[in-house]
Amino acid sequence: MKTGHALAITLKDMMSKQPLENISVLELSKKCGISRKTFYYHYHDTYDLLTQVFLEEKIPGVNNATTFQELIVFVFEYYKDNQAFVDATLQSAGSDLFSEFVYNVFYTTALKFIKKIDEDNILHPNTKKSIARFYAYGYGNSTVYYLTNYKNKTLIGLMNSFNFIDKENFKKNVQKAINLEKKQ
Repeated sequence: MKTGHALAITLKDMMSKQPLENISVLELSKKCGISRKTFYYHYHDTYDLLTQVFLEEKIPGVNNATTFQELIVFVFEYYKDNQAFVDATLQSAGSDLFSEFVYNVFYTTALKFIKKIDEDNILHPNTKKSIARFYAYGYGNSTVYYLTNYKNKTLIGLMNSFNFIDKENFKKNVQKAINLEKKQ
């Protein structure tokens, strides 16, 4: 959808300069060279468009991550590349959309990590999802909290938010779940 893509890019650009609440559909439509009617044909309002932005947004390199630490680096690089937009989102009524976006990145990647550890596919799908949800909430919420509440955001600062986590902890916990399911 060319119109949707153009609107998404324009919204991101505008949010880099002003809060979402100050962006009117009329102003957004004018910048895209479309009518308000065309905007409303595709979206209910600017929050609906912001939802679409995060549904289509991708974080480069995420598929190459082999550990949560690497994943955090990719998420932070995305943040730095889109800092004004993300900060504006976090300060708007659409902040939950960014939180959900980050959660989904951690969740889908955690499932990939679990699949690699559970090569024999012993874990029940619900067990895999439970483990992935647990880690996605922990890493995702901590990441969003850091980006929302710390003034001087650095990769080292974000990584220090997780310095209590043993790098092998995830693998050990998945292996424990596999062993428990083998016994059942």
